[in-house]
Amino acid sequence: MPELKLETGNTEEQWAMLSALAHTTAAAPAAKQSPTADQIVGEFVAALAAKQPTPGGGAAAAVGAAVGAAAAAMAAAYTTRKKDRESGAAAAAEALIATLDTAAVLAAADADAVAYADLQRSWKDADMSAEEKAAVEARALAVPVQLVERCHAYVLAIQAFLPSCNPNITSDAKAALTAHHSPSARPSVTPAPTTPLAKVGIHQLAGAARAAFQTALVNSPPAAERERLRGLLREMREVEEALLEGEACP
Repeated sequence: MPELKLETGNTEEQWAMLSALAHTTAAAPAAKQSPTADQIVGEFVAALAAKQPTPGGGAAAAVGAAVGAAAAAMAAAYTTRKKDRESGAAAAAEALIATLDTAAVLAAADADAVAYADLQRSWKDADMSAEEKAAVEARALAVPVQLVERCHAYVLAIQAFLPSCNPNITSDAKAALTAHHSPSARPSVTPAPTTPLAKVGIHQLAGAARAAFQTALVNSPPAAERERLRGLLREMREVEEALLEGEACP
């Protein structure tokens, strides 16, 4: 979303008020554009590359987050074998699948477009009340903030699931790689058609969170809110670094 600056001097109390207004004021109708969830990838990418206000950075972050959540959900789907049900891993997998709401994440892309349409209306509507304008500005900021929060929650949920994740998703990928380089080597079981997708999901979600944070930053949230969001990003970065260093399971 193009840059929006809140008025200088907003206090923490004003920020809390604006955030509350953002959740109680109805959004303007969305622009005539297919919902993000109904578009094929190529259509969305072409629209993102076009010289038009939306989809913009907020939508890009949301779609990236949805891809990350989907990758982790696939890893969980492969952890529903008979042995997984007997060990309890399947229950953890099903809980993760229920948590990773890709539709809700994709909806953030459309919420970003609606928020920007509202902003445009507020700039042109001389009769709009100060309270409504404040709610519009707060809603524009709330969209990326909520996406950062959702990505953080998903990353922690996936991290907690990793010890239960079907190990073939990782070990079979390694076996397939060995077979590729050594014709005489063969994996003992049929490789799962995936790499360590749960971990990929974490990295994708963390990246999407950083993109959403960048979108939020241009709207000048209060210092306390910026630090809170930075704290969430730091926690996700620590999870990523542990994975890259091989310190996390599986």
